Amino acid sequence: MIRNLKILIFIFVVFLTNISEASIKVQDFRGKEIVLKKPAERVVCLIESALTGIYMLKQQHKIVGIPTNVYEEGYFYSDTFKYYALLDERIKNKKLPAVGNWEKVNIEKVLSLKPDLIIIWSNQTDAISTFEKLGIPVYGVFITRLEDVKKEILDFGKILDAERRAKELVEYAQIEVKYFKNKSSRIENKKKVYFSWAQLNFLQTSCKGSIVDELINLAGGINICSNIKGESVTLNMEKLILLNPDVILMWHSKSLKPSNLKSNNQLQTINAIKKNLIFQFPDTFSFDLWTLKFLYATKFMAKNIYPDLYNYDLNKEYQKIMNFLYGKSFNYD
Repeated sequence: MIRNLKILIFIFVVFLTNISEASIKVQDFRGKEIVLKKPAERVVCLIESALTGIYMLKQQHKIVGIPTNVYEEGYFYSDTFKYYALLDERIKNKKLPAVGNWEKVNIEKVLSLKPDLIIIWSNQTDAISTFEKLGIPVYGVFITRLEDVKKEILDFGKILDAERRAKELVEYAQIEVKYFKNKSSRIENKKKVYFSWAQLNFLQTSCKGSIVDELINLAGGINICSNIKGESVTLNMEKLILLNPDVILMWHSKSLKPSNLKSNNQLQTINAIKKNLIFQFPDTFSFDLWTLKFLYATKFMAKNIYPDLYNYDLNKEYQKIMNFLYGKSFNYD
């Protein structure tokens, strides 16, 4: 009897030990294994595109520090604060500390928040090294393709104890992607599309191997520079004119609008200019290509490239997608 009791006690102790040593493991975009003993409870996120994923996972209560560009309007983004203010009272009242972004990190402020996880761009090696030397787990992000968006959400689901919601988000995205693949596979005369980042130089674009290229293909178009490899490529004017896109899509810009392209005398022979088929993303939050919001960006692209084929209402699609991702309706601009 006593011997059996000792065996039971031993098994129980081993069981408790295994529970205490149980860990969560994911591999970040550096290829480094991140190990947590329990789901993260105090997260500093220095990347806005990653931050928005945490809100999609409904884990925003675990965020203790955010990127500075949520509060500060920058040249390359707009209306970010407006949307986050609708999602989080702490941001609306500017109570969540902003501690850095992809360029600069306030190390002291981050440490003062006592995070048990830091999410940061994987190429911010100096800051990462500092945090890891102090024993703080760091998840490095570097999104270059749609598959990366899926990986990020699934990984965040694991480390934030939201795996069910992460899978739900991914499954939703896969259904939408399948819809586009079925539609676009039946297009015979595909239109040539030029995507302009529309910032300091409208000739800056993204070519083969980029998310932009993936989305143009998903919508059923042909990226005019798909024979060139590169996330960021600057074409010359002669090349753009020669490639003669049927449709031009523009990233949101504070300084460059479709009217600027229409009035450019050098571009008047381009089909998209002659037919007035130039469309611009209204804001950066709703069209973040490095998040699951790529679904709405694709809806926008497809509708404007092939209005007869994609006969849905963009306003309704916007509300449907945002409601699913955030459980929140936003005003459609």
